[in-house]
Amino acid sequence: MPQVFKTLSQLLDTKRPTLTADDLAAMPADVRSVLLDQELLVPARSATHVTCDACYDDHIEEVTRIKDSTGAVSFRICCSEAGWVDVPENRLRQWTVDIRRLVTVLTAAVGTDQPPDELVRESAWRLGTIGIAGESYDVVFVRVGGPVHEPALDELARKHPPARTIVVASRDLPESSNGFVAMLPVATAFMFTAGRAAFQLARVRSIVSAGSIVDGNVFRLRGEFWQLSFDGKTAFLKDSVGMGYIARLLMEPNVSIPAVTLLAARAGIDPLVATGSSGEVLDDEAREKYGKRYRALLKDLAEAKENNDLGQIEKLESEMEALTNQLASATGLGGRSRTQFDIEKVRKSVSMAVSRDIERIGKSHESLGRHLDAAIDSGLAFSYGPECDPGWTI
Repeated sequence: MPQVFKTLSQLLDTKRPTLTADDLAAMPADVRSVLLDQELLVPARSATHVTCDACYDDHIEEVTRIKDSTGAVSFRICCSEAGWVDVPENRLRQWTVDIRRLVTVLTAAVGTDQPPDELVRESAWRLGTIGIAGESYDVVFVRVGGPVHEPALDELARKHPPARTIVVASRDLPESSNGFVAMLPVATAFMFTAGRAAFQLARVRSIVSAGSIVDGNVFRLRGEFWQLSFDGKTAFLKDSVGMGYIARLLMEPNVSIPAVTLLAARAGIDPLVATGSSGEVLDDEAREKYGKRYRALLKDLAEAKENNDLGQIEKLESEMEALTNQLASATGLGGRSRTQFDIEKVRKSVSMAVSRDIERIGKSHESLGRHLDAAIDSGLAFSYGPECDPGWTI
């Protein structure tokens, strides 16, 4: 019964996922039975308003609680046509979705013996792990809509390798730039059969294999993590400066790339400015350009804080910090532009970053670490010269 999860999706997409007695009565009997039997719907606070059933206008009225002299309590609404209308107490009952019970049911359906792992508070839970094409992928349920939306996905991407994650969301989602293997609505990944939730493993495998898994040798940034696939093994490492340098070298095998060009590309500045070819590290025009960008970031940051957009706030603050660091490295005392640029310092900085990350890669992916150590030459210029081009996907 896919209708069960479609109904749950509609409920979770609202700010207050509640059902009235009228809503429950209008639901197909088999769907209602599953939701109640599985305790996915639990009692909530009684309704304060109901739809009038004494006329044909379908108007909604506030419920008045009346206590008589004997202490008996009754409920009524006022209808402009029928006057006071009695409301049975059971019509005031309401139910809400028990999200933690839902996560537990989904976890059992995936087939893990472990309890669900809450990755993002009240928003994302790891349900279990499945195998596809010889690789293991975590299935993560994410509640979106209502009070939880895009920031939950951003935080998940920072905490869990996206290239190792299949997101099952409470509703359909647009394509994400976070780099997840796949993003599926819960009604696609699960269904109820014989009164129990079942994970559609074959369907999920076919969807993921058809459009999401990159075969071969991969050195790609997906969200906050780098996917490193080489020699039949895959590892995931957090982003760092040296990883960006290495990726640039892999994109252009057997090409000599100056250290300053690698630094400038990573920092997002013009290599001519970085090398001081114009006579100063930052000329007046470049300094004004940086100033305009910084003021624009301040304005965007204020707007993001006003909207409580946590993901955007973090992104803007990160860019402002990077911009400040660039300005600091390019200016001397009193904010004056440096008239010389220490090429040797650039070489050492880039070389240390590359060496540090090759060593870090080797600890997680030994064969790739050995390959990069042998194939990358460093100096004032860097180059990647493998004996045979692995054909990287970057």
